[in-house]
Amino acid sequence: MAATGWSARQGLITAASVVLALLMAAALGLQGLWWAAISAWVVSNPDFSALWRKAGMRLAGTAVGLSAGYVLAVALEGIPLFQALALFIICGVGSYLRFVSRYGYAWFYGTITLMLMLAVSIVETGALFSFAQNRFLEIACGVVASAVIHAAARPRSDRAATALPASSGEPAAPAQPADLDLVHIGLVAGTSAVAMVALWSWFDLPSLPQAIGSSLAVLDKDFGAMRVRGRQRVLGCILGALAGLAALLLQLDNLVVYLTVLAGGIFYFSRLHNGGGPQSYIGTQGGVAFITALITDGGPPDALMPVLERLAGIFIGVALMLAASFVLSALKRRQIARETATGPTTGPAG
Repeated sequence: MAATGWSARQGLITAASVVLALLMAAALGLQGLWWAAISAWVVSNPDFSALWRKAGMRLAGTAVGLSAGYVLAVALEGIPLFQALALFIICGVGSYLRFVSRYGYAWFYGTITLMLMLAVSIVETGALFSFAQNRFLEIACGVVASAVIHAAARPRSDRAATALPASSGEPAAPAQPADLDLVHIGLVAGTSAVAMVALWSWFDLPSLPQAIGSSLAVLDKDFGAMRVRGRQRVLGCILGALAGLAALLLQLDNLVVYLTVLAGGIFYFSRLHNGGGPQSYIGTQGGVAFITALITDGGPPDALMPVLERLAGIFIGVALMLAASFVLSALKRRQIARETATGPTTGPAG
């Protein structure tokens, strides 16, 4: 199993991490239980040292994003033009730094968190502080639970295993040449962010957090890789949603049964999520969708509509990002083709 990075032990560790995160958040009286569970899921890693790096960067990115987002949201309250401009700049610059900084994972979550704070402030400024406080505690529950379970349950011989990029919850950038330079990446990200929040505000679209996370998760320097990532995210979400909705057909009123079903689904999807390979991102998103289906703010879902709304948010985010990237990539390629065609006649003589 060393070659793939997954084993039955790793699957059990990942499942136990998610369950512990859920129980910790519930014990603290937090509402966003699924934030805690998803944080434990994406931080889980067969490489123990990589887990600590990811955990630290996720907490740091979230804390900075929430703090800066709160200050900025209060300062820009009631000024829609500046709010939109701030969203554009934050998402563009954050996405740029994600691809050039060694702390790209922290920039990724910091950018998402800042965007979310600004978006929430547009419609619910009064609840902004409690929103920020709860999000940090929920995410901290997931990170701490995953770290504790991995530290307690992993054999020493496994702690030096090779890290796998796909298990980070955000796939690593591919090695192939980029067809979108970093400036275009910032434009794609910023345009998508403003469009997403505008559509959400005007048409009351479902689940902005999922839409924001999905849009930035599929962003890539290579347009082909971005389409592959978007396709895998959608496919993983469909598989996870179907598994979650099927699980809801069972009687989940009993806590032991509910936690067993949740752990079983996490164990199943962790084989792809932590196993490496070109399809691992399907497993990552399958697990996210499964958690989204089985965990609501109050625990087990008592209605399908909130679940369907959060899943719809994922598809909306992917669609908006791919649409923006397609348009800007096409414009860039047309510009390159025009410059290539006119180059011989406009270039310097000799």
